[in-house]
Amino acid sequence: MTPVRLTRRQMLRLGAGSAVGALLAACGGDGRSMLAPIPDTPAGKRAGNLRVGVPSPSRDPVVFANLVYSRLVVLDPRRNAVYGDLAEAVEVASDGLEVRFRLRDGLRFHPDAAGLAAALTAEDVKRDFAARAQAGEYLFAQGIERVEAPDLQTVVLRMRAPFSLLFDYLADASIAGIRSTARYTRVDAPLGSGPFVPATREAIGIAMVANPLYHRKRVPLLEQVQVFDGGPPRDVATAVADGELGVGLHAPDAKPADAGHGHVVTARRISRRMRGLGFSLMPQKGTAQTRSIPAFQDERVRRAASLALDRQVLIALDGGVLTGPVGPAHSADALSDEELRKHPLYRHDPAEAKRLLDAAGKSGLAFTLEGANRPAARLLAQAVEGQLREVGFVPQARLLPVADWELAVLAGDFEAGIVEFDELRTPDLGLRMHVSGGLSGKFSPWGYSNPLYDAAARKVFAEVNPTARAQRSREAQRVLLDAVPAMFPLSAAPDYASLAPELRGFEFDAFEFNESWLGPQWRLESTTR
Repeated sequence: MTPVRLTRRQMLRLGAGSAVGALLAACGGDGRSMLAPIPDTPAGKRAGNLRVGVPSPSRDPVVFANLVYSRLVVLDPRRNAVYGDLAEAVEVASDGLEVRFRLRDGLRFHPDAAGLAAALTAEDVKRDFAARAQAGEYLFAQGIERVEAPDLQTVVLRMRAPFSLLFDYLADASIAGIRSTARYTRVDAPLGSGPFVPATREAIGIAMVANPLYHRKRVPLLEQVQVFDGGPPRDVATAVADGELGVGLHAPDAKPADAGHGHVVTARRISRRMRGLGFSLMPQKGTAQTRSIPAFQDERVRRAASLALDRQVLIALDGGVLTGPVGPAHSADALSDEELRKHPLYRHDPAEAKRLLDAAGKSGLAFTLEGANRPAARLLAQAVEGQLREVGFVPQARLLPVADWELAVLAGDFEAGIVEFDELRTPDLGLRMHVSGGLSGKFSPWGYSNPLYDAAARKVFAEVNPTARAQRSREAQRVLLDAVPAMFPLSAAPDYASLAPELRGFEFDAFEFNESWLGPQWRLESTTR
C-alpha cells in the first residue's frame, strides 16, 4: 500500500489551504484566556539519562525539536486541550482577526557561547515570526498579516482571515518554536528555550542536558536525553531489553519481536497513516482526462462495494483498527470505534451487496484494482479483490511501481485502488480528501462531489476553537458516510515503541505533545540503566 508521500510541510500547507472562515465568539474575545488549566507537575529529583533510538537517520541538527524549542502554546491531540507554554494567557477576538498572547515572566533562552542567557521577550517572538515569513513559511507569510509587540510581554497576531489550524501550527516547534539569533557552539542550530539544551551532535545522534533555567518549575526530571538517529546497531527492542536504550521507536509497520525476557514494555498507538479503497467516478480531474468507471457514480454500486468488505479481516492484515474519514490518532475529532461499527456502511453484508449490485444492473462489473508493488499492498489488494468478487464485482488486481502509483493517485488517474496516506498530521486532512477540491484544493482524485458534505466540512474549517471544531468534524463525517463516499477508509495502522519498564511519564499516543509538554516530566524510577 503505497503512501501518498507528501512531505510534512506539503501536508501542512494543504491543510491550511482553505482553513479560514468565521470565528465563533466561543473562541474568546471576552477578555478570558482560552487556555486549559495546567495539570499538576509530578514531584521528583532530577536524575537519570534517557537514551532514545529512532528508526532512521535524521538530517536535522536537532532531532526532537519539541525538547529544545519552546512555543507560545502546546496542544494535546487526544483532548484538543490548548495549554500555555511561553504564553500564560491567550485571547482571540470574536472576528478571529486578532490573537493576543501574554508571555510569562522571567523567560530566557539557553546560554550562548559566553554563558549568558538572554531574556526572551515579545520582541524575540516578533522577530522570529518575521524571519519565518521572510522564508515563505505558510502560516507567517500568508496566514498572519503582521505581528505586533506593544510591550515586552505581549504578542499580537493580526490575521489576514480567521485560521482554523492556528493553534495546531503554533504548537509545533518545527513550525513555530521560538529561536534566538544566537547559535549553539556544538550544534548547528539557533538557541532555543526548551527543557533540554543540545550539548553535542555526532553522526550517531545528539546529547541534550537539562535546562536549569526552564520556565516550568521543578522540571525537567531527567538530567540528560540522548537521541540515537544514526540507525540503531541492532533490533531496538533487544537494545531496550539489554539496557542500551530506554526508548526504542520502531519503523512504520514494524511490530517489535519478542525480546526474550520481561525487560521491555511495548507501547502501541494508532498512527496517523490511513489505508483505504478509492474509486474513480469521473473521466476528468481538473483539466486532464483520466481513467474512471462511470458505474461508480451510482451510490448503490459504491454501497455494494462497502458492504462486500469484511473490515475485520482487512484490519487484521496490519494489526490496525477501524477508521473513519478522520483517523483515530486524532481521537477528539474522530468518530468512535463503536459508532463506526454500528454504521450501516461498515456492515459486512454480502447478500445485501449482491442485491444492490443486481438492482443497479452492474453485476459482473469489471475494473482494475491497482496498488503499489510492495508486500503489504499485495496482501490487502488480494483480500479486497476476493471479497469484491464474492458479491459479483470482477476486479483485476494490478500492482505498479511505487512511484508510478503515487503519481496516478495524485492525478486521479486510475479505476480503483488501494491507497495509503502517510502522515495525516492535522485532523482536517482526513476531511479535505473528500471535498470537491480534494487535498490540493483543485480537484478530487476520486471525482467525488457532494454539496451537503462540502458545506459541513466548511463549517469545520471555519472553527478555530479545537473543542468546537471536533464536534463539527464528527457531524461532517456522519454526513459523508451517510452519502457513501468514493474512498472508503479501511484501517489505521499501529506504531510501536519499546520502553524500559522503569520509564514513567512517556505517553506514546500523545505524539508531539509527548515531547513538547510531557517530555520535561519523563523520569526513570531507577537510574542504573
